Amino acid sequence: MTDLDPSVLDLCRQDRERYLCALAAPRVKRPGLMALIAYNQELARIPETVSEPMLGKIKLQWWIDVVPGILQGRSPSHPVAGALSAVRDALAGRGPDLRRLAEARNFDLEPGRPASLEALVDYAQASGGTLQALMVDALGISDDSVRQAAREVGTAWALIGLMRALPYGGGQRRDMLPQGASVRDVLEHARGLLQTARARPTPKAALSALVAGRLADRHLKRLAAQGWDPARRQEPPAGVGAVAAVWLGKLTGRF
Repeated sequence: MTDLDPSVLDLCRQDRERYLCALAAPRVKRPGLMALIAYNQELARIPETVSEPMLGKIKLQWWIDVVPGILQGRSPSHPVAGALSAVRDALAGRGPDLRRLAEARNFDLEPGRPASLEALVDYAQASGGTLQALMVDALGISDDSVRQAAREVGTAWALIGLMRALPYGGGQRRDMLPQGASVRDVLEHARGLLQTARARPTPKAALSALVAGRLADRHLKRLAAQGWDPARRQEPPAGVGAVAAVWLGKLTGRF
């Protein structure tokens, strides 16, 4: 990964489980996956690092505004923007998706809990689902069915992550448990999305964009054993078990 700016690589490693998935890709494809993961991480941390929502919206709008230049090779002086620009050929025509990722994070800046499960799913699709579909593009795969499978996996992954994060709320972090829904409701919806994704024909070459599904299964199993209560015990780190799950997926071609 010597061709990536160290700060980009550090951002990517903060999203450890997606980072592990990216490492399962052919070496030549990794910079594109890493750039997208770092971009998503850069956006995700904005709401937690501002003192008021308007400042967060301004930062997100900056990214929305610079996406066209990034894809045209006119990157601003920012390491993540530079990393995206370096793989712009793989992302040609995906400017709307890159902007959608930034726009989605405005949802984090809204007050109160999501109004419904449907509202939360829409957000998860716009954020995690869009990122995972872009990862298919970075792998050089042009297939709408594969992109849809990735979108479903990414949406499920985002929903699971939001529920896992509930015990760590406070500060600028919004409580993402929807009104009128339980943690189990959200996680069962995520499980259904994974099942739908697995019913689609997908090539082994797309695995790095899909193998997060295996990691999602691990979290679902743990949370079910905890009575669907994320706070029942401390979130374990993504260690040897996560590495094994990703590489088993790579060997079998199954996510």
